[in-house]
Amino acid sequence: MAEMNELEEHQIREYVTSQTAPGSADQVTLVQKVGRRRVARRKYDLYDVWMSSGKRWWVITNMTNLYSQDDFKSLEQAFTYHLGLNAVLHEQFKVQPAEEQNEHVGKSWRRYAGAIEAMVTAEEAEDFQAVGIRCRESLLALVRDNIDAPWVRVHGEKPQVANAKAWLGIFANSLTANSKPRAYLKSLGEKTWDLTVWLQHYVDASEVDAEIVLGATQELLRTFTLLRVGHEEQVEERCPKCDSYQVVKESSGLIEQEGHFGTLLYDECASCGWRSEEKFDQWSRERLQRLIDYKTGTWSPPRKSMEDFEVTASDESPQE
Repeated sequence: MAEMNELEEHQIREYVTSQTAPGSADQVTLVQKVGRRRVARRKYDLYDVWMSSGKRWWVITNMTNLYSQDDFKSLEQAFTYHLGLNAVLHEQFKVQPAEEQNEHVGKSWRRYAGAIEAMVTAEEAEDFQAVGIRCRESLLALVRDNIDAPWVRVHGEKPQVANAKAWLGIFANSLTANSKPRAYLKSLGEKTWDLTVWLQHYVDASEVDAEIVLGATQELLRTFTLLRVGHEEQVEERCPKCDSYQVVKESSGLIEQEGHFGTLLYDECASCGWRSEEKFDQWSRERLQRLIDYKTGTWSPPRKSMEDFEVTASDESPQE
């Protein structure tokens, strides 16, 4: 059996509860970490989860999913299916961007999706050239959508819109404070643009040529998105004890404190177990009523007032 800390166990319990039947009588009774695998530089944690009904689940991370042991008798069978599912989702991701990508490169990605579709039916050299045209259009869309963005810093005269290489360099300067990522995005932008133009005019274009340009364009859009997201987000919080980035927000169950209902909020480090001071988050009457309505609509008889509400997590006396 592999080692597992309390926070890790809690997260798996919460995940299984949220995915099976929230509020049902069937509860998680045991979580066992049964291994860790590494495939193609990706790490997967494997868990055996027991329910009070006797049902058991395999839970596999990265991306986390669960599989009934009635359907997958062995862990190896579930893990193989999990890898296959991830591969399928990865292929879909080529033309279906994640939410943050759609926000920052939506129009560019739609044109890139057109390049993918063109590649599916491509047979002749001119078809592969058309893939290059679509990729080039994708980069131009990226420029048009961002040249007037508030985060863009232009020193001197603005380049023409069609000068994608110059604009991608400006984006790199505007989005990165570190010289290494800045140089990488600049180089990636210049080389990807040159590849799209080359493929567009290459009369002997082949499938391999088109795949190279597709891959380069996708990587540019992905890198740009990562830098855009990072530019907007605050610096990740680090543990004051061990300096780890694995600090997560946690909360207690619903409790009563000084006559008020709410939860205790705190930060916890998954690496060393450090825990911050707790802060009481008082719930509004409306929020409590929504919880009552949910509870009563699931397994309890209807209750009409706040006085009828019983909080199982607050059996202890209120904290001073």
